[in-house]
Amino acid sequence: MHQAQSIVSLDAAARNPTRDLPARGNVGPWLAVACALALSLVLQQTRLLTVWRGGGFFDTDDAMRMVQVRDLLAGQGWYDMTQWRLDAPGGVFMHWSRLVDLLLIPLLKFFGLFLAPEQAERAARIAFPTLFFALLLSGGAWAARIFAGASARVYGVFAILFCGVFFWQFPPGRIDHHAPQITLLFFAVAALARAFDPAQGRWAAFAGACIAASLGIGLENLPFFALIAAVPGLLFAWRGVEARKLLVFFAAGLALTLAGVFLLTVGPRHWLVPACDALSAPYLAGALGGAAAYGLLALCGRWPAPARFAALAFLGAAALAPVVLLWPECLQSPYAAVDPVVRSLWLDHVGENLTLRADFAVLPNAALLMAVPVLIGLFGALVGACTSHGVARGRWLFLAAIIGMGFATACLSLRVFASTMPLAALGLLAPAVLVRQGLSARGGLLSAATGFAVLLVTSSFGVALALPELPPAEGVENSPDMFWRRPNACLDSASYTSLADLAPGLAVAPVSAGSYLLAHTNLSVLAAPYHRNNHGNRAALDILRQPPALAESLARKAGANYVLLCWETPADLAYYRAMGSDSLAAQIAAGKAPRWLRPLPLAGTPFHVFAVSPPSD
Repeated sequence: MHQAQSIVSLDAAARNPTRDLPARGNVGPWLAVACALALSLVLQQTRLLTVWRGGGFFDTDDAMRMVQVRDLLAGQGWYDMTQWRLDAPGGVFMHWSRLVDLLLIPLLKFFGLFLAPEQAERAARIAFPTLFFALLLSGGAWAARIFAGASARVYGVFAILFCGVFFWQFPPGRIDHHAPQITLLFFAVAALARAFDPAQGRWAAFAGACIAASLGIGLENLPFFALIAAVPGLLFAWRGVEARKLLVFFAAGLALTLAGVFLLTVGPRHWLVPACDALSAPYLAGALGGAAAYGLLALCGRWPAPARFAALAFLGAAALAPVVLLWPECLQSPYAAVDPVVRSLWLDHVGENLTLRADFAVLPNAALLMAVPVLIGLFGALVGACTSHGVARGRWLFLAAIIGMGFATACLSLRVFASTMPLAALGLLAPAVLVRQGLSARGGLLSAATGFAVLLVTSSFGVALALPELPPAEGVENSPDMFWRRPNACLDSASYTSLADLAPGLAVAPVSAGSYLLAHTNLSVLAAPYHRNNHGNRAALDILRQPPALAESLARKAGANYVLLCWETPADLAYYRAMGSDSLAAQIAAGKAPRWLRPLPLAGTPFHVFAVSPPSD
């Protein structure tokens, strides 16, 4: 009997997720958002205080984003994405978007009204991720109403909190592109799920707009968007005229917003320049072609279902044909053009690019903490599908497909887990709500608390408490790979304070240090962790991995003024030794710096700094 009541309740919520509620019932979710946001900040108070007191960066992308914003405020052109101090003097045209800068600058200006510039920057770097996490928490309440009914809104807020993504992509100081992209993906999924109800089809336009805005920021979530964009066509092919509004609104929202974002972020000089790692002509053409195809498909609403499916396949192929024929290189990995040496000494060691299997071999607990909650969320979404009917079942199946695709993609690249975790958290709502409703006859407080307990136990927090401590692979602590995987003083902002006293010049340093050097000093650098910097990264690595005599020739040819190396752990030293025992890096690490390098002793930093001496006559 209780099970039957649960099914009826879920279906009713799906048919009318926006039914009016008493004013008192609308206060709870907002209080939940405030409490969850406050708790997230308390759990990260150490990091918050570090950003506020010392202006520290915890990630290379955050440091580079701040450098980019500073350059923009100093007068660099809106469409000029060149980082001139990277691989100087030519610079590197970055693949990043000004959309994130557009959000950061108002915060900087606002805090600048009553804080000194340095404090205003720090306050903006704290406010930026906090505001986005507040938005994501609010989205959790909204999505919970769509999938499980208005009474599940508080559960939705804490499902987002308990998924733990705020530790990873929303902590104080996190100002790169991930937080906006994760939030936009979440809202795109929720909005399209809401549009499954024929009476709510207009929400598909919002889903399309979220996709367009996210594509304007970056392409990391492109696999998700490909699946989401296919759903309106498949629903129309299946349901016909009933789904026409969803199809047309999605196409219009995507096309109009993407065209505006393209004009806002891509300069006229680059309108026809294909770039496979950022919004450019190939992706604009594909998206607009797909939107036009959906517009034509909408005319086929009264055709029989087999004919609609055939039309969908034909029009979809026609929309994608120009991309395949004119820009086939964009069907490859965006890292396909990375130099093999740069790949082997840098890219292959970047943690977020590792496969789940490789990560499990290095840090098994970290791998399981990402994978297990996502799989539980997938199971929960399938439970929701099995205990629902009609629109509700369609929404849960859609969510399960998104989570499943996200897990499969994340197994190939760990970074995708961050985008998948909030969506997987929604899947936990189905079993939590079913348990609560099953116990409703025993009292509202008991049933609500039990449902909340189910949510907590199945979340990332619960999995973290239940997982046994698994040791890393033998010897991995001292492997070269751990130079990139485990933060240490070499990637601590405090280690760069003394380096700010160095006179401007071009520095040869490890790839990982490049962004921090740009953010904390007046130096230019050859290397930084960005795949477009093929030339500079290869030049720096060639200098470090060659014997001292050849390294001197390469350094002088590049115009280098400094060589900086840092080591704190055996893993750091192992990374340099892996370049070869006779390499410049290994020789410096062994205390055998060549005579053409003059040591510059600096206190308060683990960096070993050398000035390149003038050439001898």
